[in-house]
This record gives sequence, C-alpha cells and structure tokens, in this order.
Amino acid sequence: MNAASSAEWLDKLLITELAQTERVARDTRQWDLMTDCYHPDSRVFLSWFDGTAAEFIAASKAMGEEPGGHATHSLGPTLVRIAGDRALADTSCAILFRRVFAGVECDMVSYCRHHSRVERVGDRWRLRSFVGVYEKNTLVPVIPGQAPAIDTGKLATFRSSYAFQSYFRAQQGKRVYDDRPGLDRPDLVARFRDAEERWLSGEDVPLGVGAHE
Repeated sequence: MNAASSAEWLDKLLITELAQTERVARDTRQWDLMTDCYHPDSRVFLSWFDGTAAEFIAASKAMGEEPGGHATHSLGPTLVRIAGDRALADTSCAILFRRVFAGVECDMVSYCRHHSRVERVGDRWRLRSFVGVYEKNTLVPVIPGQAPAIDTGKLATFRSSYAFQSYFRAQQGKRVYDDRPGLDRPDLVARFRDAEERWLSGEDVPLGVGAHE
C-alpha cells in the first residue's frame, strides 16, 4: 500500500468514527462531544427538524428531557467517499423509539440512511450537514395482543416512509416536514443525491433538501 492510499484509508477511518461518534454522543447525551463533531455552519434536515447543528443539538437535548422522548440509534456501516478536503458519509440506521399511542405502549422503528457532507478544517474532519433519507417506519405493541386505536385516515395523510413518526408528532401538536427524501419520493432522493455529487466534485451548491436547492 503506497503513502497516498494509506492516507486515504486513515481519512476514511477518521470520517467513519466521526459519523458514528455523533450518533453515539446523542444517544448517550454527551452534548459537548456531539457539538464537537459539527462545523459551526452545519445544517440538519430530518423528518422533524430543519435548522443549524447548534439548534439541532438543543432540540435533541430538550427532546431527551421529555418523558419517553429519548430515542436510540442502531448503526450499520458508514460508507465514505473522499475528494480532496471534502467527503460524503452515508450510514445505515434503525432509530428505536418507545412511545405511547392511544394509551398503548409501542416500539416504533424508523429505518433510514444518514448522509453528511464532511469537510477537513485545519487538521480535522467536521460534519457540514446531517440529512435523513427515509426508507420505512414500523410500529408494534410492547405487549402482544394490545392494539392502539390508530386513525388510519389520518395516518394515510402522511408520507409512508416515516408515517408513524409523523402521526405521533401531529398528535402532540408538533410540526412534521413532508418534503424529506425517502423511498416513497424517488424524485426528492434524486434531487438530494445530485446536489451531494456536485458538492463533492467541488461545486458550492446548497443541500438539495426542502426549500434548499
């Protein structure tokens, strides 16, 4: 292995650790460590959030303080692609929630991929973005045989790739974003991926998410 390839593998390892550390820090409520993973100008776009990394960390902390509000992330491998001082990180993830639906305690799982633009700043890699691309959402009662009274008509108004998440937040009177990339909207996925590829190639283009084109 030559010096150039050795350096690239080291960078891939560092970026992989960065992407995974950010999620573990959130799950374990290590807010300073989570903050340290992000570039100050980072942006975050999820089914429930649209804003800066600092705002996202504050919102995550507040969510974790709500009764039953915390969630954990079961992470798969992180795929890293590097071009100079820029990189893209793509991590498969299952987000594990325990929530009460209509009086019935349920386990909700959201399957998605977490994508980040990553940039070398000085001698460190930092996350410049964090975007969820949603695949599917499942809901099962904790006690077999119990069934929450779900308004299926209301449920059908939400995106299928993150329907139960949206339904639960709507029941709480909280905002839901219906324009996030997901397998049920391949056009949004294509727009997002196109912007990512252009950014990696050196263009300074906005994230292709929501109103940010």
